[in-house]
Order: sequence, then C-alpha cells, then structure tokens
Amino acid sequence: MKVPAVVLLILGSVHLASTDTHSLTMVATFISGETQFPEITMVLLVNDVPVEYYDSDIKKIITMAVLVNDVPVEYYDSDINKFVSRRHWRVNDSIQETDLRDYVVADIGNILQKSSHTLMKKYNHTQGVHVSQEFAACDLEDETLSRFFIMSAYDGEEKFQYDALSHIQNTLVPEFVWSKETSDIRKQIYANTYQPLSQTGSPLSDPTERPRVRVIQKTEPHSGRTQVSCVATGFYPRRVNVTLLRDDRPVPDRELTGGEVLPNGDGTYQLRRSLSVSEEELRERHRYTCTVSHLSVDNKLDVNWGKTPVRIAVLIAVLVLTALIITAVVLCRRRRHTGEEDEDWMMD
Repeated sequence: MKVPAVVLLILGSVHLASTDTHSLTMVATFISGETQFPEITMVLLVNDVPVEYYDSDIKKIITMAVLVNDVPVEYYDSDINKFVSRRHWRVNDSIQETDLRDYVVADIGNILQKSSHTLMKKYNHTQGVHVSQEFAACDLEDETLSRFFIMSAYDGEEKFQYDALSHIQNTLVPEFVWSKETSDIRKQIYANTYQPLSQTGSPLSDPTERPRVRVIQKTEPHSGRTQVSCVATGFYPRRVNVTLLRDDRPVPDRELTGGEVLPNGDGTYQLRRSLSVSEEELRERHRYTCTVSHLSVDNKLDVNWGKTPVRIAVLIAVLVLTALIITAVVLCRRRRHTGEEDEDWMMD
C-alpha cells in the first residue's frame, strides 16, 4: 500500500547578509499500518542539508554520509561504534548533549504515537496506512534563536502548531488543547531541552561556495523571440536571491520563468530566471542586469548584458579611432619608405 508523501515545509527567508544565520529543522514521521518502512523516522537538517537520521528499526542516531565535491566528509563506522567526521558541522557531542538528543527522540516518538492513536480513534481509522508527522524548526542568528516552532500533521493535514518562543498554541483538534498543567510542563521541556539542543546543534564552520553568475541569450525556436536568462550556479548553501533588472529596475515576477533552486551533481546548487524579449524590445537596446545575493558574497554580484553604458562606448570609440590613426600613419611611412627605395634604384 502506498504511504502518503511526506511534505517538508520550507522556512521563510533569512537575512542573507549575515554569515552567522542558520536554520535547524527536524522532520519526524510515524506510520501506522503494515508497510516496508520503519514505524518511526526522524531527519535533522542544517541549512536544508540532512546531517542526522534516526529510525525505529536501527534505534540509534547516525550521521548521514555527506559529500562535498564528491569527497566523503562524514560517515559512521559500526566497527568502532562512534561517529567520525572530517568536517565538524557541530560541537563534538558531550554526554549532556547526547542525553538531550536521546530524550528529544523519545519525546517526539511518544508524542507522535499518542497523537496518531488519538486521531485514528477520532476519525474511526481502524484499517489502512496513516501517517502522523511532527516538524520542528528554528532560525539561529548570531547564536540567538530568532524563531522556534513545532507543527504536527495527520495524513497530510495540519492539526497543531506551537510557538516555543512566545508559547502560543494553535490547534485545529479539540483533543490537542493543552491543560494549564500540560502547558507548563511543555514550556519547561522546550526551554530546558529543545532550546539548548538547537543552539548546540548550530554549525561551526559550514562551508560556502560562491556562485558563478552569467547572463545568456538564445533564440526561442517557436516564437522567434529572444530569451534572456540569469544563471547562478555552483553555490552553497542553497538559500539565494536572484533578481533580473531591466535598465536598473526589477523585472516583475509575472514576466519571468524559472526560479527553482536545483541541485548540481557536486553538492552545490543552481538557479535560472529567464525573460522572453521581443524583437521590438531588442531594438530598444535595454540593459539587463543579473543581481545575486548569497551568504558567500559580502554584498552582491552584478552581471550586465545589453546596451553598452555611454562612458564605455565613448572610450571604445576613442580607442578604435586611435588605432585607425596609428595604422594609417604606419602604412603611409611604409609607402613613403618603399617609394624612396624605388627612386634610388632607378637613379642607379
């Protein structure tokens, strides 16, 4: 039987100008019913990259294999029974941090099972496969939590949301409304366990790769129009902001196509945004600028295509004219020199 797809929610944008801003997310899934999948799975992501995985079949947390430029940088060795890392994405685990993670895994698993059983009973789901999920996410800016929330869903529909910073609960299921006693307990758990774990889980030296940016054009085969594309590739992490400008003004999103961040084969990412330009617009000789903001760039990257700025055009014209004058002078001297040699020969 097909298992309902796991939907990963995407965090909102972070401040790209800060290299000390990171996101930490965990997706946990509980499956009730007979399937070939583990009953409970959990995935931890740092800046949208999976770094740790847990499932109820192996009953342990492992560091997932991470490759940078096709080179393994993290792996787990069952013979030596410990994690080995060539690129530390977090502080080496202390006993306290290991205990915190074990507690969080047990707590989330317990919550998922209880909520799943409650909803199965509520909706009279006695047969088939049903999926309960919990999604926890936080943004860490300069070692300070700027956002931390937990969401729960059942069979793809959101049922519960909790802001762990403001302690505001929003639930669509009456059975999930907390009593005051439960609310106080959960506040303590999130403040004393989840929050410290999320802060110790921040990356220390998450590498960045600078995007390669260019503006390209090609003729559309069916319409005959020209497609102007802004291409950014080879960047990491995947969060990026790409804007296409026409004569220094942003092109409206409704005129652009593309915009989806796609993975490259080497662990980096790429993004393309394209604009279809008519022959009339080409004759107007607009200048198009691709502007890219990314964690690896201090300010932004600008790449131009189109009409040449006036100053540059004047400079080019002057250089061309100078080259022509120099060429003419050299040719005249050669001809004069050749003429003098011919005259001397005739006199001889």
